Amino acid sequence: MHQHWLVTLQGLPDSGRAWNEDVARRLLEDTEHGTVDALSGLCGDMHWDLSLEHQDDLFHLHGQWHGAIKRSCSRCNVEFDFQFDGRTERDFQIGSPPDEIENENECEYLVAPGRIDLLDVMREEVWLAWKADVICSDACKGLCPECGCDLNTETCQCGKDNSDHPFAALGKLKLDA
Repeated sequence: MHQHWLVTLQGLPDSGRAWNEDVARRLLEDTEHGTVDALSGLCGDMHWDLSLEHQDDLFHLHGQWHGAIKRSCSRCNVEFDFQFDGRTERDFQIGSPPDEIENENECEYLVAPGRIDLLDVMREEVWLAWKADVICSDACKGLCPECGCDLNTETCQCGKDNSDHPFAALGKLKLDA
């Protein structure tokens, strides 16, 4: 099954190739395949709608992907299924880069015959789109900074005293309505 995601650019048909299918979770989580860090905690397969087109000496890989992964909320620390997606836009060329490159990010140069492991590309795309802080919902109230209770599920009973806070005096102001 892993062979399905290995592509050789030399000999690619003029019409290119396209994939609109699920990438098996077990392949993306398999540490024995590929060179990019395997993904862990996926909730299921990931979907990838991808095209590889050959234009002169350039091979253009583009498409979009989506999936879900187990993450911990940055506010309340509850584990949830984080839905995420992204776009793939990459250019490849077979051969060595010229001595002077105008834009280093223009394309990736590959040794002939130009083999690409699309599972590694998918893993890279997920890692590049990774967000450090995710929240379970916009309405998440987080944890009480004093007692640590989850404010989404319980009412804080810690009786926090803010009298020594620098802005505590503002709470005593009576403003005309």
